[in-house]
Amino acid sequence: MTNKETFLSICREDIKRDGIEDLLKWLEDSDFFAAPASTRFHGNYEGGLCEHSLNVHRELTRLNDIYQLGYSKETIAVTALFHDLCKVNYYKRGTRNVKDENGNWVVKEVYEVDERVPLGHGEKSCIILQWYIKLSLEELLAIRWHMGGFDSATKGGDYSLSKAQDNSKLVTLISVADLIASNLFEETKK
Repeated sequence: MTNKETFLSICREDIKRDGIEDLLKWLEDSDFFAAPASTRFHGNYEGGLCEHSLNVHRELTRLNDIYQLGYSKETIAVTALFHDLCKVNYYKRGTRNVKDENGNWVVKEVYEVDERVPLGHGEKSCIILQWYIKLSLEELLAIRWHMGGFDSATKGGDYSLSKAQDNSKLVTLISVADLIASNLFEETKK
């Protein structure tokens, strides 16, 4: 199966909430399945976002099993597969001048950020998701804080991440799953 087929299959098998089909239709009409996961880091290539979401799902499932935390397949699927919805329709193709291996300037195709809805990272994913399906408080906390210590709010001195982690082990689990997926399993194209 392709990544798109795998993604849609997991959603349809594990998520039974009202609105899921509308959400999947929106994703199919968007760039989600072709978009990169980033411009310069993990998954910075076509299809990287869907691939990353599946990798986070696999790791979150594995961590949930290892630590026997009992999160449902549905909660795992919702938080892992949709944690980066903020990146839908977020990137555009562009070019950059770079030096090749001989020191000559060449034009290279790259992805660039084209943010049209600046609501924050995790916050934006939560907002978009709630347009389609209801989320539990734990799912909201996990998606909102999936960046862990890399979230801009923590860099500015906000202590809400710590409070969210106190309220839900899922917050830590998804952050760790995201780090494992992006740093151990996904390549960065130069």
